[in-house]
Amino acid sequence: MMKMAKGKRWFTGLVVAAMVGVLAGCGASDNNGENGGTAGANAPAATSEASSDPILIGMSTEATGDNAMNSVNLYQGVQVAVDQINAKGGIHGRQVELVVRDTEQNPTRGISIIRDFSQKEKVLAAIGGFHSTVMLAQSPVIMEEKLAFMVATSNVPASVESGMPWTFGVRMNANITAQYALTFIEKHFQTNKIAILHENGGYGKGAAAAMTKVLEEKGLKPTAVETFDNAKDKDMTAQVNRAKESGAEVIYLFGQGAANGYVLQAMDKLGWKVPVVGENGTANKGIQEVGKELANGVYAIQTANFNVEQTREPAKAFITDFEAKFGHLPTTFASAAQGYDGAMLLFQAIEKAGLTGDLEKDRQAIRDTLESGVGPYSGVIRDWEQVFTAENHDAIDVNSYLMCVWKDGKLVVSDLQ
Repeated sequence: MMKMAKGKRWFTGLVVAAMVGVLAGCGASDNNGENGGTAGANAPAATSEASSDPILIGMSTEATGDNAMNSVNLYQGVQVAVDQINAKGGIHGRQVELVVRDTEQNPTRGISIIRDFSQKEKVLAAIGGFHSTVMLAQSPVIMEEKLAFMVATSNVPASVESGMPWTFGVRMNANITAQYALTFIEKHFQTNKIAILHENGGYGKGAAAAMTKVLEEKGLKPTAVETFDNAKDKDMTAQVNRAKESGAEVIYLFGQGAANGYVLQAMDKLGWKVPVVGENGTANKGIQEVGKELANGVYAIQTANFNVEQTREPAKAFITDFEAKFGHLPTTFASAAQGYDGAMLLFQAIEKAGLTGDLEKDRQAIRDTLESGVGPYSGVIRDWEQVFTAENHDAIDVNSYLMCVWKDGKLVVSDLQ
């Protein structure tokens, strides 16, 4: 189920189709518990849970702007998790209800949303965090409000690391992604001459800093670091030419969707063909829609791929319910998978912690349970025994990654892993 804010602009553009599917009904198949579920018999008995009021979970993401496509996938993955939990009777007999808010990619608005979640909406916990610039602004406020928040996509390490006790990540941490990418590049392309091209927001800056760091640890540096405005720049010739002249043999590309397609057009214009490696931005269909056949061979680091037959039972159940609800496969695989697994981990923490009815105490108990008591969990991405620790609030590591590549208009699993 979903609770909407009056006057919020969720029913616009790309989001209309996603939301119509939600409003059409909240039921989902039982899936026989194959999603890894919640704590079951290990959950403590609730002491003050006679209430039939829904459990409110805040969701802060971007329904408008250039990140809409990816963030809608995040929302849809979370909604499938909500439907599955509610179809099983909810948590301790109470239905889960999403309180969805659109940050409009505005950090100031993102901060207000967290304050509203905590003080006005009185949600129990929250999930979201697609736009990294917004997530960076929200993170210290989440800590101030003492509201457990599951960061499902934002890659910037500081949104979860650096003494942030209330944020937990089921996202591709830019530092870990850079380590994985460099290993992949050196193994398969036999080079470490890498030019970084990135959008000028938190997403791109985080990726650039991370790759620069892992190169420096090996006594290396990028051959070039070039930036662009993801929403405005369409001619990338100057940036790409400087990268070419730097002697780069690989491009590490972190824009969003269409902007990456413009990079490919510039490479084609200059007659320069080298491997291109990215993650969610290059997985977004915008790169293929703009770059068309130029997108063939572009790599995208993901945590799932739904264009292949699923071998994991939780993934099979997820895709069955996703397609039944929305009428199509996810269009950005990692966003949907991380949204789903992040929500399920949050629900497991709520069930294991139990609820007393004292909001402050319940929020603290959920945070504490997330930190040390979540798992085992069998998810869409992978299996975890213990998901988080006091020292590590990031669930995703290099063993969670899957290298994908564009082939004939489809993002498929790469033969190179």
